[in-house]
Amino acid sequence: MKYPSKPSPAPSQLVVETYHGFQVEDHYRNLENLEDMEVQNWLKQQSNHTSNVLNKIPRRQYLIDKQLEFDKRKSHTITSLKVTKDDHYFYLKKVGGENYAKLYYRKDFSAKEELLYDPANYKPKSGFTYVINFVFPDWYGEKIVISLTKDGEEFSEMIIMDVATKSLLPDLITNCQTEHRDYVNWLPDNSGFFYSHHPVVDKRSMDCLKNTKSVYYKLGQNAHHINDIFSATNNPEFNIQPEDLPKTIFDHQDSKYLLIRIGGASRFQDNYYAKMVNPEEQKFDWKLLFSKADKVVARIIKENELVFISGKNAPNFKICKTSLDQPDFTHPIVLVPEKKEEVIQNMVITIDGLFYVTYKNGVEAKLYHLKDGIETEIVLPIKAGRIALESKGAKYPELWLTTMGWVNNKCRYQYTFSSNTFEEANLVPSVPFPEFEELIVKEVLVKSHDGEEVPLSIIHKKGLVMNGKHPVIIFGYGAYGNSSNPFFNPNFLLFTEEGGILAWAHVRGGGEKGIAWHNGGKKTTKPNSWKDLIACAEYMIHKQYTSKQGLAIWGSSAGGILVGRAMTERPDLFAVVITMMGVMNPVRSENAPNGANGVKEFGTVENPEEFKARFEMDAYLHIEKGEAYPATLVTAGINDVRTVVWQPAKFAAKLQAYQQSDKPILFLVDYKGGHGKGNVGRKKLEIFANTFAFTLWQTGHSAYQLE
Repeated sequence: MKYPSKPSPAPSQLVVETYHGFQVEDHYRNLENLEDMEVQNWLKQQSNHTSNVLNKIPRRQYLIDKQLEFDKRKSHTITSLKVTKDDHYFYLKKVGGENYAKLYYRKDFSAKEELLYDPANYKPKSGFTYVINFVFPDWYGEKIVISLTKDGEEFSEMIIMDVATKSLLPDLITNCQTEHRDYVNWLPDNSGFFYSHHPVVDKRSMDCLKNTKSVYYKLGQNAHHINDIFSATNNPEFNIQPEDLPKTIFDHQDSKYLLIRIGGASRFQDNYYAKMVNPEEQKFDWKLLFSKADKVVARIIKENELVFISGKNAPNFKICKTSLDQPDFTHPIVLVPEKKEEVIQNMVITIDGLFYVTYKNGVEAKLYHLKDGIETEIVLPIKAGRIALESKGAKYPELWLTTMGWVNNKCRYQYTFSSNTFEEANLVPSVPFPEFEELIVKEVLVKSHDGEEVPLSIIHKKGLVMNGKHPVIIFGYGAYGNSSNPFFNPNFLLFTEEGGILAWAHVRGGGEKGIAWHNGGKKTTKPNSWKDLIACAEYMIHKQYTSKQGLAIWGSSAGGILVGRAMTERPDLFAVVITMMGVMNPVRSENAPNGANGVKEFGTVENPEEFKARFEMDAYLHIEKGEAYPATLVTAGINDVRTVVWQPAKFAAKLQAYQQSDKPILFLVDYKGGHGKGNVGRKKLEIFANTFAFTLWQTGHSAYQLE
């Protein structure tokens, strides 16, 4: 294998700190100063060097061209679908071959679509590329909020359109966020809406992502006037912390209640509620509805009742209900008891009853119906690895479900309960991908270091001989209780066309096997996450899918902890490591804007035991001088406020300095990107092209060797 010349070493400045009597040496603390010109120059040099190396890998361009072919094959893709109570359809559509999505509208499902808004028309002389990250129509589809963000930034701006005239209102709302769930909630009379306001959006400030307010905006008012309805300032009696993120929730137009969820990086959150009033005339009388201890993950208001999914004394979750007039979360009415091997994840209510979805090991989804105490499993027209549910609410019969699998493309159905029939309701015509029709998916359980069985999903071509010579990429995340449910992406599956095998390790820290699975990989139990990954890697070798020379692992964001510590604990086991926007230096991550939020998942260095946990999960601090590490590709986004660029930068710098072997350590900085949100066009294609090309180069694929 031919290796490129190494880039210049990073400037180093040793800082030694003592935590609870334990001394920590930080050799690259100076890289945290992103205003330092020496640091800036090093970042640019690293990124230029990495781009040059990746561009020289033979057949990398083929991977980009093939993905472009996939994209053009699809006439269009649709996201952010919203259906109003009067059946107006709003959605983002990206035509095959285009770089970004535009906003479209249909009066009903069968009506001709109309283009409502092209984000290229937003600030065209600014020099920035804006994309639409979410839309929210009002209850009747007369007006719609359009949120736009630039260059992968965490924050967005919102404009409002009159749908009938396709004209923009003069309102421009800034300091918004890019997340879409429960973000904008229209008032019952459509006179305005609630949203979350960020007072500070400067990514260089430690106050960024802090002191968020849930606010009310009336159409036509001065957008700089903030009508605070719930915040630490407005509601000091609730002891809201600076890192908490209040979000307004208003289920349906006829609801008598408004809810506030104290969000952030925690699966369970405090929720407050108040009778719905006119925010201009009356102050909301907020009361605690349920606390983190009640372990509620989803809820629906039905008249004066709250139906909710709870993990309290039920690690796989149960569905309960209680009165909103006299809520009781200690002894609620249990509608669906906890299931032994299935985890309840989501639900909707229609006029025909309650519908809910369960998952086994995060990869096998089932749909159930409950009415009058009778539970029935609904047999789907296709086996599903993932099911998403949509409904208009408890007064309407409509139920839509979208299914997907590792090798099964997304399909949307409308389900009619009275006839127990499914009718395809796709806005996008089905596009065949014959390249992947012969793929095999194996769902297995792998025994970890302590005997716990870890689900592992394996995808490869039919007829592949298991001779230990195939390149393998194992993905993993394992944090915040998030489940890695199956998804279909031809760009992801492209690796199998090059003779590769894909695998997904559902390690502890995720939610694939319920609350216990999450608790088994957070704070002091976090080592189970990377030990689970190591066990899955050894399984792939033992079963002769691959060898140490052909094995790669890939993790993003909190998945950086997973792959970074697997790599530093077992550098001999892997040929390649990919970490994207990864959390690589947890001992220092509290010194970043989003750091306080991560305390809920990873602990705090202020606590002696939790400091030990943070140190143990810190891949940067576990790099040892003179060790032969795998070939490593590290990426970061300059606009990232969740994982600030200095975290992966410090990891890459130390790894380059301490690397004993001649295997390359490459560091790529995206100067028009953040935490992965807002990636469009060629940039999305390059993520897979760079990763696959680098992996195939380093695992010895003959077509990817440098000359």
